[in-house]
Amino acid sequence: MAWDRRRRRGSDSGPWAFLAHNLSLALFVVLALGILIAARVQDNMFERAREAFNDAGAPVMEALTGPAVEVKRWSDGVGSLFAVYKENQRLREENERLLAAQSELAYLQRKVQRYEELLKAPAEADVTSVAARIIADAGGPFVHTVLINAGRAQGVTKGQAVVDERGLLGRVVASGNHSARVLLLSDLNSRIPVMVEGANLKAILAGDNSGRPALEYLPPGSRITAGSRVVTTPDGGVFPPGIAVGKVASGSQMPRVELYTAEGRADFVRVLHYTAPVDVDDAEPEPMPGAKTDPAKGKAGAAPVAPAAATPPQAAVPSAGGTLAAARQPT
Repeated sequence: MAWDRRRRRGSDSGPWAFLAHNLSLALFVVLALGILIAARVQDNMFERAREAFNDAGAPVMEALTGPAVEVKRWSDGVGSLFAVYKENQRLREENERLLAAQSELAYLQRKVQRYEELLKAPAEADVTSVAARIIADAGGPFVHTVLINAGRAQGVTKGQAVVDERGLLGRVVASGNHSARVLLLSDLNSRIPVMVEGANLKAILAGDNSGRPALEYLPPGSRITAGSRVVTTPDGGVFPPGIAVGKVASGSQMPRVELYTAEGRADFVRVLHYTAPVDVDDAEPEPMPGAKTDPAKGKAGAAPVAPAAATPPQAAVPSAGGTLAAARQPT
């Protein structure tokens, strides 16, 4: 009886008792080991089983994904509807501002036209242009030029201004039959007359082979605000007035200009045909002080010259022999 109790006590403890109370866990362990051994023996079997499971589950996943996609599409549509409404409101406000600005611009144009009629101011010269494209960067480390595919056959001549949609790029320095070379504003040899808007200060924009040309020959004591717009002036009769060049740069001791355009930004350009309304070479010279105006010709003539005084009789001069020669007396 005592032996049976000890035996029963031993059977109730130990690994066998654990397995007996956790039979399901033991079965899962055996199944996992079997699957692992089978996977080691034949690798493609589980790959095929996975593919079969994916093929079987694909229609189910597709059916479940359809409603989710529709819900997302509807939510995006509602969000875009609100975005379109806000954009429409913004465009309406901008349209109202533009209409007001257009009305004000028309009023200012009529006002300027009226002032010009009252002051008899001459009209600005018409500016035509020729479209061209930059075909090559013909410059180097010390020369900043580009080539365009328009030349004398298209009416391009030396000295004409070259612009793009941003502003002035440079001027033509050489023209062939179907191409031309353009000297950029950043080149060391570039010198153009400009004016700083706001301060109404005229200066010379001088290139120095950098991206920011310098403003030279400013009036002494002039003050320039950074960000002021720089435009061309008609001084010299080369450039039309008001072409955008750049803005005054900040953080430099010498006033410099950040150009609106450069060879790296320009692609299509326009060559401007501009003729100054007054040619200073053909203008009449100013009359000299004291000159009298010829009423017949309407021009200033030279001042009258006083008649020459009568020549006195020739005096006697000593001869070589020391005798005196008698002066001839008029009969």
